[in-house]
Amino acid sequence: MLDNSRNFQASLIKEKELDAPAANAMAEGAALFYPFNQLPHWQGSSEELLTGFETIVEHLWNEVDYDVDGVVLEIVDKKLKEHMGATRHHHRWQIAYKQNTQTAEVRVLRVVAQTSRSGRVNPVAEIEPTRLSGALIRRATAHHYGMVKEKGIGTGALILLARSGEVIPKIEEVIEPVTPELPESCPSCGADLFWESDYLICVNVLDCAAQKMHTIEHFFKVLGNVDGFGPSSIAKIYEGGVGSLSRIFALTEEEFVAFGFGPKQAENMVAQLQRCRDEAIEDWRFLAAFGVHRMGMGNCEKLLGAYLLKDVFLLSRENIIEIKGFSEKIADEILPGLASIKEMFFALYNLGFNLVVTDIVSDSELLQTSSVSGQIIVFTGTMRQGSRDEMKAQAKRFGAKVGTSITGKTDMLVCGEKVGASKLKKAGDLGVKILSEAEYLQLIEG
Repeated sequence: MLDNSRNFQASLIKEKELDAPAANAMAEGAALFYPFNQLPHWQGSSEELLTGFETIVEHLWNEVDYDVDGVVLEIVDKKLKEHMGATRHHHRWQIAYKQNTQTAEVRVLRVVAQTSRSGRVNPVAEIEPTRLSGALIRRATAHHYGMVKEKGIGTGALILLARSGEVIPKIEEVIEPVTPELPESCPSCGADLFWESDYLICVNVLDCAAQKMHTIEHFFKVLGNVDGFGPSSIAKIYEGGVGSLSRIFALTEEEFVAFGFGPKQAENMVAQLQRCRDEAIEDWRFLAAFGVHRMGMGNCEKLLGAYLLKDVFLLSRENIIEIKGFSEKIADEILPGLASIKEMFFALYNLGFNLVVTDIVSDSELLQTSSVSGQIIVFTGTMRQGSRDEMKAQAKRFGAKVGTSITGKTDMLVCGEKVGASKLKKAGDLGVKILSEAEYLQLIEG
């Protein structure tokens, strides 16, 4: 038996190969996938939902004979869905409602301050080890120091602990508050902290070790085409006196060895940095890796669908506002961020990364009435009529959204040659429409 079946289920739904225990469970039929259309559901008006919300949710929750961590509320009106739109991470016309079925009263051992990439100093409550919803919990987020101050979260406080959605440890309530200790200086660099709304902020951007290391971690994590540059490796490099990305890309095997890496590991690190530059990567992903506030991958892709990457730093407030999906507020937040990374950006850009340029698409070129408009499409296998990148770009011009892996939200799987049987089976189990390359081309041309 598994302590937490939900965590096991989540481990099955990922892009990389399964671990041996998970693969064996799949092979033996211990884990099954059901299409959404086979799950219990309710449909009605918003008034009916508001009036009978608890009854409706309870009925759905109890209609299955296995554990679930929530129900999904979805707007089904096509025009309203189109108006609400979506981000790269989620549809705005869907929201998950989750219940915390198990709670526990525990004592706080201490509150630890941690400086993030943005300079916010975040409180983490270390608690008495407590088993909850199948997991042993030792820490819980306290969100921000405004909450710590208001709720009285500190050493000795008694809290009601839950796992939000049966996943994230969360302080539901402070039962016995204490007088909390608030940090006066950054735990990383020692600089004075300043209040910004509910947050304590370290403004020592240029010399704060935590901010600089998190920035480097974020860059490699977003690029996703390099191995070996996790938090521990980056900390070792930083402690060796190297704190800039451009300098990291110039490191030699001898320097890596001097930082404490083994000779073979040092050789691999240099090879991975070369791979990072040689391997093709989308220009919007490259821009997103610099971590500008409000410039996640979705907004970067929109921005580079209107302007070339090299011209981004020349844009005015008016230029940004004119792009669909960008407001005045977002433009005002983006511009200072772009200015702050300009020097670092060009130091890396000039190293010669193999960037795939996003097609510049005007609103008039987006065929919003096409047969694939609004659908989520995944391309797999070797294509005969063009590269997968070309087909992805074409699909986006037709108003489709391109996915990287098959999920329950995928509408269509377009298959070229040499497609793995596991992908086809997963698509079939989830009720995803499967088309050959020829069938897909006929669909969009018709």
